Amino acid sequence: MIPINLEKQKNIRDLGGTETIDGRRIRRNRLIRSGRLSELTSSDAAYLLGSCRLRTVIDLRSGKESEERPDPQWGIVEYSRLPMLSDDQLGFGTFQAPGVENKTMNVLDTLISLTSGPNYSPKQYLMDVYRKFITTKQAQSTTRRFFEILLSQRDGALLYHCNGGKDRTGIMTVFLLTSLRVAREIIVEDYMESNRIIMPWLEWKLQTVPEKYQTWHAQSVLKMMYLADEDCLQAAYDEMTRLGGTPEGYLKNVIGITDMTMDEIRNRLLL
Repeated sequence: MIPINLEKQKNIRDLGGTETIDGRRIRRNRLIRSGRLSELTSSDAAYLLGSCRLRTVIDLRSGKESEERPDPQWGIVEYSRLPMLSDDQLGFGTFQAPGVENKTMNVLDTLISLTSGPNYSPKQYLMDVYRKFITTKQAQSTTRRFFEILLSQRDGALLYHCNGGKDRTGIMTVFLLTSLRVAREIIVEDYMESNRIIMPWLEWKLQTVPEKYQTWHAQSVLKMMYLADEDCLQAAYDEMTRLGGTPEGYLKNVIGITDMTMDEIRNRLLL
């Protein structure tokens, strides 16, 4: 993995240099994983478009998230919105904003409300979400379409992102690296790398959020939103194995990615 140093998004990296089980490596400036792009500075944009040769952006967030914090629009970039899960599947359409007609809560307040009961913790919520990444028709269709766009990519880098850059982006990276025959321990290492990157920012964030978010529960939700959890990843792996026999079998037999497609993707992306 190759770090990308931006001013306003820390959880972003180029998958270039990642080694496969047969000794090949992913080409640089082809695959970039990231958190949301809405706060990027003009310098950040110039670096991505110039040095990284960014030409395609795939937004994996739900409609509500994309509307709250829309992607910047860059003329030479082709955009695709591919929600991994819908607002309803994430629970975002459930709660009404207090005192405001026809307006739902923001994402953070919704997650706090969803996990406020004694029998449903933030981690249980996230475990359920990871299982949905594998089992729902919505997520399967998004994954299938993601690989179609990847296969059509002829030039420059493809960047895919969600909100924090570790759950939907993380699971799509699992699919990508699996298809490229990267060892599972390296895939897990990349997944957990988000925590090393994001922890200094998160510690500052937890101290500076408004007072209503200074409760233990609200802080637990914020940690759930931004920190990768290996137990959740394992839950996704378990579902892939249950449905497809192996993670690669899941991509082939459930998503429908053929051996020919995988070979083509490897030939394009690997040195």
